Amino acid sequence: MDKKDRIGSDPLSWIRDTREETGESKQELQTQRVITKSSQEGLKEGWTRATFIVREEHLEKLKALAYWERKQLKELVDEVLSSYLKHKKVKPVKREEK
Repeated sequence: MDKKDRIGSDPLSWIRDTREETGESKQELQTQRVITKSSQEGLKEGWTRATFIVREEHLEKLKALAYWERKQLKELVDEVLSSYLKHKKVKPVKREEK
C-alpha cells in the first residue's frame, strides 16, 4: 500500500490560512492607513507602540489580571488608561516642528 493511498495520512490537513477568508492580510492593514512612524507598522488604525518604565509590582499585577480576565496585556492597559482619562480635561501640548 502506497502512502498516497492511505486515508488521513496528514493529521494536520484541516489547518488552513484563514487570513484570506476574513479579507485581512498584513498588507491590507498597512495600505488602509498612512503610517507616519515605524512604531505604527503592522498595527490597526489608532494604535502605536510605546515603551514605558513601570514598577515591577504593577506589571506583575497587570499581567495576572490579564491572565485571569483572559485578555491581552495591551487590552487591559487600554482599559485602565481609558478609565483614568475618561473625565480628564487635557490641554494639547504645543510641539515644535523638526
